[in-house]
Amino acid sequence: MGFELVEARGADLIADTVAAAARQLGAGARLGFQGGSLSYQEYRRLRRRHGGRLRDVGARVSRLRAVKDAAEIDVMRRAAALTDEALAAVVARGLVGRREADVAWDLLAAYHRLGAGGEAFPAIVASGAHGAQAHAIPGERVIAAGELVVIDTGARVDGYCSDITRTFAAGEPSSELRHVYDVVLAAQLAGLAAVRDGAHGRRDVDAAARAVIEAAGYGEKFGHGTGHGVGLEVHEAPGLGRTSGDALAAGMVCTVEPGIYIEGLAGVRIEDTVLVTAAGCERLTAFPKELQVAG
Repeated sequence: MGFELVEARGADLIADTVAAAARQLGAGARLGFQGGSLSYQEYRRLRRRHGGRLRDVGARVSRLRAVKDAAEIDVMRRAAALTDEALAAVVARGLVGRREADVAWDLLAAYHRLGAGGEAFPAIVASGAHGAQAHAIPGERVIAAGELVVIDTGARVDGYCSDITRTFAAGEPSSELRHVYDVVLAAQLAGLAAVRDGAHGRRDVDAAARAVIEAAGYGEKFGHGTGHGVGLEVHEAPGLGRTSGDALAAGMVCTVEPGIYIEGLAGVRIEDTVLVTAAGCERLTAFPKELQVAG
């Protein structure tokens, strides 16, 4: 049996999906939904519109989406390349003296100018001590000379996301900040080296990156997981966490993003989106990783 492709957004999605299912399967057919991705309000709308039975299928849809096909991978390569181009253009205009929020807006404008569908998520731009917050919201803070600036951003192209983090030096940084950067870079390279078909997100990838940071004495300063899957959502399967993770398979796309966050001083995070392969991984985000000093 062939199935109808449903394309809808926002409030029309549930109505159009139910109508398509009724045409294909009959009005009383049982429909599956992924409870973790559906709000209570959306569930109530679905229940009102569908006359048949409903069943929560858990995370099955997410697991099915974890391995990308060739067409999906091609789109994600384009999203990553566009992200690299936008980030390079924005940083080339300088960072010192600019508000974090202005840099974030500049990234969004660059994505639209380059033909993206928009951001995969609201950009993080966090300078100095603000960078010690892993999920900082860019604001009125003005970037000062000598500070590190964490920029976490990604474009959305044809519905698919990219995700990259680079930490820049706004002017010449101190030797301490350079050392922290070097530790995070070594951890990220160790994590990347552990990614391959059959590896485990927690036992292999997270453990490899975390071991480098712990050996340098910053273990308690790395408070999040090493990565996550990327696709139609910027956070999806597989998981590469410190307490839980998934087995990796060729065709999955995920991030590797260790970080060190020192309260009152700075944060450093380095992140790439990568494609899992039989032999290792292919970096989709190719922006340079050596510490760049931006004026």
